[in-house]
Amino acid sequence: MKTKILLRVRYGCLALVLFMAGVGMVSAASLGVVKGKVIDQTKHPVEFATAALLNAKTNKLITGSISNDKGEFEIDKVPFGEYKLAISMIGYQKVETESFSLNSGNHMVIEKQIVLNESTQQLAEATITARRKFIEQKADKMVINPEASITTSSDNVFDILKQLPGVSVDNNDNISLKGRQGVIVMIDDKPTYLSADQLANFLKGMQGKDVDRIEIIQNPSARYDAEGNSGIINIKTKHNKAPGFNGSVFGGLSIANQLGENGGIDLNMHTGKFNFYGNYSFYEWRGWHTLDVARQYTTGVNQDGFQQVHSFSRYHGNSHNFKIGADYYINKNQVFSVMFRGSTGFNNSPGYTKDAFLNAHQQLDSTLNTTLAMDDRWQNYTYNANYKWDIDSTGQSLTIDADYAKYLYNSNNTQSSDYYNADGVALNRNFSMIGLQKSVINIFTSKVDYVYPVSKAITIESGLKTSFVSNDNRTDFNVDDPTGIIWNNGLQQHDRFIYNENINAAYISGKGQFGKTSAQLGFRVENTNAKGNSESLHEINWQHYTNLFPSLFVQQSFNQNNQLGFSYSYRIGRPSYDMLNPFLWILDPYTYQQGNPFLKPQFTHALGLNYTYKNRWITSLGYNYTRDLFTQVLQQNDQTNAVYQTDQNLSKEVDFNASETAQLDLTKWWHMNGTVIGMYERIVSNVAGATTFARWSYSGNLSNTFSLPKDWSMELNGQYQSTQLHGNFIILSEYQVNAGIQKHLLDNKATLKLTVNDIFNHNYSTAIVRYGSINMTALNHWSGRRVNVSFSYQFGKDNFKTRANRSTSSSEEEQRSAK
Repeated sequence: MKTKILLRVRYGCLALVLFMAGVGMVSAASLGVVKGKVIDQTKHPVEFATAALLNAKTNKLITGSISNDKGEFEIDKVPFGEYKLAISMIGYQKVETESFSLNSGNHMVIEKQIVLNESTQQLAEATITARRKFIEQKADKMVINPEASITTSSDNVFDILKQLPGVSVDNNDNISLKGRQGVIVMIDDKPTYLSADQLANFLKGMQGKDVDRIEIIQNPSARYDAEGNSGIINIKTKHNKAPGFNGSVFGGLSIANQLGENGGIDLNMHTGKFNFYGNYSFYEWRGWHTLDVARQYTTGVNQDGFQQVHSFSRYHGNSHNFKIGADYYINKNQVFSVMFRGSTGFNNSPGYTKDAFLNAHQQLDSTLNTTLAMDDRWQNYTYNANYKWDIDSTGQSLTIDADYAKYLYNSNNTQSSDYYNADGVALNRNFSMIGLQKSVINIFTSKVDYVYPVSKAITIESGLKTSFVSNDNRTDFNVDDPTGIIWNNGLQQHDRFIYNENINAAYISGKGQFGKTSAQLGFRVENTNAKGNSESLHEINWQHYTNLFPSLFVQQSFNQNNQLGFSYSYRIGRPSYDMLNPFLWILDPYTYQQGNPFLKPQFTHALGLNYTYKNRWITSLGYNYTRDLFTQVLQQNDQTNAVYQTDQNLSKEVDFNASETAQLDLTKWWHMNGTVIGMYERIVSNVAGATTFARWSYSGNLSNTFSLPKDWSMELNGQYQSTQLHGNFIILSEYQVNAGIQKHLLDNKATLKLTVNDIFNHNYSTAIVRYGSINMTALNHWSGRRVNVSFSYQFGKDNFKTRANRSTSSSEEEQRSAK
């Protein structure tokens, strides 16, 4: 097996070399190129900025260029000599860079981030406002800018994800992308390593105000981990690098049936060789949740009988998030950065459940009343150190990155149940349970990335990475069950599940720009070693496997308005730790969850095709084939009538998707963006009584932004999701409509916002499960309709003399310290 892998790696590297060599080498000339990117104080691109190339000695204008919608500019065919850049834009202070040389040894200069500070002088004649697009289509990903939307920037990140094109969330907080589960959610390029409910609580504590952008990467390149069979959602938080001392504060209220609060502060000091930054935010939420379930027994002693469940709970929680860090610029080519990020919080949800059991004639047989309380608490901490070295003027660079993260999670579950007959007389079969689950996850990762420009057109990237993860999960139950139902289901009172995983990876990738065609070919090899040990069940499972993951991207730019791109990647989806834990987690006497230690990883071939016209119309097609698909399934114990949820490997999945995104300026004051997605999913299952599932579905979202007089603006948006397939579950259609209005105050340093989420209070989610002996419908309803009021204010001085952050690496590379 190892020999085959080594041969594949060898052939892959040979193919990479032939791919790059076959296109040809570009010879050096006596003319140079100057590139750069212009951003504002909030790191947003500045469009239509003037980049003037000046003679360094005489200040005489030589030539110039205008920045595009990404803030990027390029000045080519520049004779060798000494120059400097003067960057200007109406409403901003003019910036001049230090002088630089173009010569035979340095034919390309890249000014990576030139920061323009807003002018303090009021313009009497005209006011120009640059609008950041909500959606930007890149060659290998789609970028979402939450601040471009009034409503999304006021939400927490978990609610923002639900509104993104192609993203959906099921009843168990599992995130899907274009109907496919197995999405990896990352924070600043770092995997979160959390279960679905833990991740949901964590993201609810993050505010859209703190997010710079969200990257949706369906087919990641070899530089990314191969994990995530349906792609990656990378949430990039803000890191202010504006010169001088500056910052912002914000606060808000969320009003539903109860009151929620949020607030925070963001500070930055950039002077000389040092950049210090830090932020803190908190979010407190309150609401309610109902669950109504109807089950029909199709087998067993209660055949044709029914169980009707009504559950109600109120939830209350909060989250405190913080990040502090520093960048030290050793010299113009080297920077060392450290960062510490953390989150603490809780969520408790007391409530009750009423079960009614009916016979085949719809006559009441008995009832079960349960009071319950769940209390979840978490602490997450991440330490990071990073070193970046721009080795020479050709773009050669080296990056070293190391992380240590610790996740602490505790969940308490208390239940008390009373049984009654049809006449309401107590049956003296009371049930009670106290459950405690505790998880401690330790993660260490380290990686090295090296970039080597072979020529002006061709760049080779390579890297190594290793990660060590340990998850110590303890579960304890104290149960009083005179009926014996719980014990007959196989409950163990105590369990300790220890999972250790080590992944070692190496990659090599080559990308080239040949006229109007760009291409990238990469290979990544990953070696996985894992051990799961359930002490109470005396089960130890080992896994060792090595896989090669190729990727290919080709983009053809016909002209400035028309681009066509193709992508292919091979991906892996590994089961999460809670999926592998074989222990039972009791929700009520007739419902529980159970892990599956025998889950195997799933593998996906993903192909994509996209066409972009003027960055206004984005058309995409996708095809995915997954083998050994694992997903949530329901099983039923016909002896006890208990239903339990677990994860299981099915046979395979095939899906197609097509989408159209439009971003249009209908008038000078009306901007619209929307996406429509059509999907077809077919699952071949090996679960008894469930052989094949297939369904067409579609979804859409539409956002309208209106620019009003006197710095007012308004937004109206909505999302719709048709009935779709989630594994073996059918999720019925859902929709939501939101609105917001905002006003800029105090010379645009302050912003006041008012938003209304889920105007028609239609935050429902209905799941249907019908296969084998299971016939069940579940309806979830949350307190989704709420009014949000928020206020933010930017402050500080930014009139320090600045020097652009010089970099000679390729323009696609982003400095790792910008976490």
